[in-house]
Amino acid sequence: MESFTLALGNGATLTGLRKIPGPSPTTPKHRPLAVGLHGGSYSASYFDVDANHTAALACNALSVPFIAINRPGISGSTSLYPLPPNSSDPETHAVFLHEHILPALWTTFGISTGCNSLVLLCHSLGTPIAIMAASYFAASHPPGTRRPYPLAGIIFSGFGIQLIPDSGPKPDANTPPPEFLEFTAEVKNTIMMPSGTCDPSVYAYHQRLNAKFPFQEVADIHTVWLPRIRNEWAKDVKVPVMFGIAERDCYWKATKEHVNEMRALFEASPRVEGGVVKGAPHNLEMSYWAQGWYARCFGFGLECATSWGVESHL
Repeated sequence: MESFTLALGNGATLTGLRKIPGPSPTTPKHRPLAVGLHGGSYSASYFDVDANHTAALACNALSVPFIAINRPGISGSTSLYPLPPNSSDPETHAVFLHEHILPALWTTFGISTGCNSLVLLCHSLGTPIAIMAASYFAASHPPGTRRPYPLAGIIFSGFGIQLIPDSGPKPDANTPPPEFLEFTAEVKNTIMMPSGTCDPSVYAYHQRLNAKFPFQEVADIHTVWLPRIRNEWAKDVKVPVMFGIAERDCYWKATKEHVNEMRALFEASPRVEGGVVKGAPHNLEMSYWAQGWYARCFGFGLECATSWGVESHL
């Protein structure tokens, strides 16, 4: 993929990776601009690890343009810290995504490539930001009004609402929290990609892919996401949703009960698909399942774009 740097309307800088397939006789009539949101401790390169673990394969095969952003504070993208008073990490980033990043990406990459809509492809801590942004999109831009970008769907892996007990770092009232977290190769390679779930070659990419990230991202899972997601954001999402929970995820329970509870969150969505990806690890996109998962994601994105295009002309 090629790197890019984009100046946003508010003066901030956004960096990332892009893959724009050229036109072909098989280019779909309706196709989305797919936007990747990486998780904590990673950058946009999470979606372009190597020749076998990259969104570019499905992107090229299905002629769907793909943009992987470096979330604010990562690899040259302007940080949003310190956060505004009385706000949280995901809320602040979701507002910024909705008001500044997605409109700029749509104007720069979506319209120029002939896309008719936009879908979000998220991993882990990129997920709450996307879901909150989708709720803001639905609330501030109802059908029939002018929209700064045409959101048509959300896809995510590595996130949920039922945590495995004692998994991962969390706030401790008796201990001052660190400002940033940075995982070691041993931690990532052991819990996020346990032996047998990925090609051993991907372990060598730790240094290139690793990035420190604010501890507040993790803390707000417990203080913001889990207690408030059901009543404040998920219920307002009005676009199709697809998710996968890895059976060997190190953080989230891979049970039918969890899957059903996740599906029930999106009560206003016209279509919700989700399930357990048997045998897979937390880092689904870096595992043996990567190409199959990406094929499903981009296929779902095409279906979202087609529904968006057809329904807009009814």
